[in-house]
Amino acid sequence: MRLLRSASELRMQQPLSKDDARAQVAAVYDGVFRRGLDAGAQDKIDRLAAGTSSLADILREVLGSDEYHASTPRQDPAKLLNDQTQFGELEILLQLWVNTNARHRIVVDVGARGRERSNSYDLMRSFGWRGVLYEANPNLIEPIRAEFEGLDYELIQAAVSDYNGEAVFHLGVNDDVSSLNPEAASGWGPITGAVAVEVRRLGESLQALRIPADFDLISIDIEGEDIKVLNDLVGNFDYRPRWVIIEASHDFTVKALTDLPLSEAVRQSYTLVGQTVANLILQHTAE
Repeated sequence: MRLLRSASELRMQQPLSKDDARAQVAAVYDGVFRRGLDAGAQDKIDRLAAGTSSLADILREVLGSDEYHASTPRQDPAKLLNDQTQFGELEILLQLWVNTNARHRIVVDVGARGRERSNSYDLMRSFGWRGVLYEANPNLIEPIRAEFEGLDYELIQAAVSDYNGEAVFHLGVNDDVSSLNPEAASGWGPITGAVAVEVRRLGESLQALRIPADFDLISIDIEGEDIKVLNDLVGNFDYRPRWVIIEASHDFTVKALTDLPLSEAVRQSYTLVGQTVANLILQHTAE
């Protein structure tokens, strides 16, 4: 049974009465905070009843709140896990298991953004992997260098698409949603600016860096250009990373690779094995 529903499914519950909205927010507070409603909950109740926010939106706010993060602290921020083993044996075992099954210990992070919500940082910090990071947003370059200091990585300041050249990079209301694609950049609010950036074709760039065709993991999060880049990498350069994380889940509405405009080469080479609200996790079928 699937307990978590997509944002689109949750929005279908509207309209809600104020009593129903209060009951749903109260259930969230009880389940997450283990307490009752407070004065700050009224705004959430009003938005849920009015239909301007979905229950998924409320959940994201609660799980992103300072109270939630303060209630689930890590014992040691430098550790990968807050595990219950005697002297941290689980972390050692995970390092051994992961690296035993890694051929090259290489992660390529397209749309690197920074340490927070990174799909490459922990692999470099806790497992000693090498990273190749691509980021086009000039506002993020220095923060990445500061946050990833001391790790084994190369940072390439360029946008990634299926061509080489130069293009306009649109800056969104926050750095997460900036993109070559103006529609994607404006999806969360008005575009705040634009800069000219170099655009690189990923396959050619990786070949120049001598990255092996079967490197271990690629993470692609580039706001509207994701599918295009994966199709080009697999179909035109014969790269077959063993694992792929790609921002194409769309609130769990994607159920199969055939739901996306993926090339036949990608569909034949990969299997959908995992999913989060934003990302699909693909495994190379030869593994």
